[in-house]
Amino acid sequence: SKNFVLCPGNAYDRAPCGTGTSAKMAAMYARGTLQEGQQWIQESITGSIYEGKMEYVDGVLTPFIRSKAYVTGKNTLILNQQDPFCWGIS
Repeated sequence: SKNFVLCPGNAYDRAPCGTGTSAKMAAMYARGTLQEGQQWIQESITGSIYEGKMEYVDGVLTPFIRSKAYVTGKNTLILNQQDPFCWGIS
C-alpha cells in the first residue's frame, strides 16, 4: 500500500505514518485479510517503507513496525518546573 501524509502548512511527511500503518493493519486483521504474523508493507510517496505485522502479546493484538531512521536534528528542551504540564498531561 502507498500513502501520503499531509502536515500543517501544506508540508508532507516522508515517512509512511506509523499510526496509519497500525490502523490499516488492525482493520485488515479485523476483516480477515491480514493474518497474525503476516508481513504488511506500507510505503510513502517518497519510497520510504515500513514493514509491519500484528501479533498477540499477553492476549492483546499489538502492531509491530520496522524501518530505518536517521538523525536529522538536535534539540534542547527547556522545562519550567512552574509549568504544571512541563512533563506532559497525565
